[in-house]
This record gives sequence, C-alpha cells and structure tokens, in this order.
Amino acid sequence: MESHARVEAVRAPDAALRAIIDAQFPPDKDGVTYLNTGSVGRKPTCVLNALHQGVKQLNSNPTITTFLDPEPISTARKAAGSLFNCQSSSVLLTGNSTQGLQLILESFLTKPGDELVTTNHEHGSARTIMRYLEETRGVVVRKYEIPKTCSSEQFCFGLLSFVSERTKLVLVSEIDCYTGWRPDLTTLVDSLELLGVPLLVDGAHAPGHVNVRPSRFPMWVGSGHKWLGGPNGTGFTYVSHELVPRLEPVWLGDQFYEKRDEDIYDISRFECRGTGDVCQWFGLSAAIDLQHTLNANHVQRYQTSLALLLRDKLSERFPVQFRTPSPEDVPSEQLTAILTFHFAEEHLKVKDLRAALWEDHKIWIQPDNIGSQPGLGMRISCHYTVTVEQIDKLVSALGNYVL
Repeated sequence: MESHARVEAVRAPDAALRAIIDAQFPPDKDGVTYLNTGSVGRKPTCVLNALHQGVKQLNSNPTITTFLDPEPISTARKAAGSLFNCQSSSVLLTGNSTQGLQLILESFLTKPGDELVTTNHEHGSARTIMRYLEETRGVVVRKYEIPKTCSSEQFCFGLLSFVSERTKLVLVSEIDCYTGWRPDLTTLVDSLELLGVPLLVDGAHAPGHVNVRPSRFPMWVGSGHKWLGGPNGTGFTYVSHELVPRLEPVWLGDQFYEKRDEDIYDISRFECRGTGDVCQWFGLSAAIDLQHTLNANHVQRYQTSLALLLRDKLSERFPVQFRTPSPEDVPSEQLTAILTFHFAEEHLKVKDLRAALWEDHKIWIQPDNIGSQPGLGMRISCHYTVTVEQIDKLVSALGNYVL
C-alpha cells in the first residue's frame, strides 16, 4: 500500500480516454464549465441514444415494454452485477441512493430505543430519514463527530466506541460527500461482523468514480446518475443474501407478494413500485457498458490528479482553507476526485461564489454545504471530462472575487 504519498501526476487523458471523451461528451454549445458531477453527472451520447431508442421501443407497445418485458431491468441488473463484481441477484435497482437508504434504515430501525450509529458528515437525505425515524419511531441516532484531521483507524474506532447492545445498524459513507475523503473501512467492517451488527455503506459517489466492490460490505447503496453518467432516477442497493429477508417494504406494487412468497431471498420484489419509466434502464445499461470500455485505473488516477492540480493552483494563489484531507496526510488510495475548500469571509468580495461564478463565467459548482456559510466555498468534482483548461478557468475566475 502506498502510504502518505501523492499519486503520480497525470496531466492529460491517454489517447483511448481522449477518444471516448471526444465521442461521448461533445463540447457544450453554451460554453458551460460543469464541475458538479458529484450532484448530477452529464450524460454521454450513448446514454442519450439508448434513452431515445428506449422511448421508441416503449411507444411501439407501451404495455409490453412497461409491464411484460423483463429484459430492460434484467439487463441493467446483470450489468450492475458485472460492474460491481457481485451476484446480480443481490442488486436491487432503485431510483436513487436515497431510496436504498430509506428501505434499509426503515427495515432495521423499527422500535423505540433502537440505535443507529453514524457520523456528522452524512448526506442530507440520510439526515432527513434519521430525523423521521427519531420523530415517528423513537429511534436513537448517535453521531460520531469526525475531527478535522482523522486517520482511518481513528475513524473506525471512533464509530465503534458508540456501538452498544442497542445498536441495530451502523451507517457510514464510502466517500465523504462533503470532503471527498475515502477512509479505509476494513477495521469497521471486520469489527462489526464480530459484533453481529449490520453495516450500511452510502456509496453514492462511488460508481464510475472509484473501483467499487459493494460485496465488501453487508449492505451498500450507490447512484447511477453521478460519476457513472446514467439517467437521473437510477441507483443501486446491494444487500448480502442472508440479510434480504430482513428487509421490509417502504413502497408496494403488483407482484411484491408473489415474488416474496416464491423466494424470500428475491430482492427484486422491492422493484415492484407501480408504473415507472422503463426507459431509464436502457440508459443505465448503456452507461455501464461505456464504463467497461474505460481503463478504470487510468481514469481514477487522471481524475485524482486533476483534484491535486487544482489544490496546488489554489494554494499558490489564494488564502484557501481545504476540507479535503491533504495528500501528505492520508494514503493515496484514500484520495478521490473531489476537492472541497472555502475562504474566510474577509477574503471574499461576494457572499455566494456559486452565483457569482455562474452569472459571470458560466462555471457551475457545488457550494461548501458543510460550512455555516456555504457560499464562501465550494466542492469541485473532477470528472474525467474536466480539462486542465477548465481548472485554469476556475482559478482565474476566482481571482475576481478573492482578496
């Protein structure tokens, strides 16, 4: 393992990746610089084409395509299993990570006094579900406050110190949505297995971003619409075989009981939600097929190098404060393509950097949503479609607002 060392700089995509970018992501005609894949990713041409063809197939016979043809969702589920190197029968296709979180949280936290152990860096959707369960079921949420500087070992043992005999579930993020840190969860996984406490990992930022292996965890959720470039309204939930019977429905649709009665381990019964947009599964399969054509190691190194490059350029020019861990403080495999930073209010001419960058330069970013004043900072997602020129454009634009 490479420890406490910066990954080798990769300042440009290789020829194969460059060809894919040129073919799948034509330049935006309006000149938009899009740096927020961590919220919603741009869709490659192959996904747009698949959605178009899916609509045409749907329109030929909407009833067959919507209700009687299992192929679109079955193909997408098999593609997900291939991408994640796990049994497709353990993968549930959902509308987003939030649906997977709600399904599992509501299934494992059912009675007053049931405890959830988590952190203070979980996504707003998770926090909303937690609050609902606190208010309606009397569930107790215990949050580990992640220190500003924190090792993976400290992170894991900090969470474990909150576990008690009343703990029914532990929830953590695979990639911190506020800082981009990807802690090593091995100690947490092994310890909770010995304690018999289920673990749920929020991997919303993982598919298409880093090498994803959900089967490392008992339960995991992920998004198809972010780094993977799949259609909005696509997500994944992985549940290990032995835990599937513990799931309880949050929503119900035709065939739920038929599937459950036939096989209690058939997780696809939770895909019975009434009439939905079947065309999204055509698009998701196309996004996964594209992902298989990429050199995943090169893409990951290239994306991470862009984040490191941006960090260096910001440090050289501005009085910037980073939330993302320093590459000198964490092993290289814990670095991602997300960089979050902010400025002291007295160093800025504006109070909302996102608004200023968009209105003046057509640069779109995510605010620093963990800060008390989100507009004073930002989270940048360095997807492989981002260029060094766009990084320079952002840094140059910031020069108009930072004192």
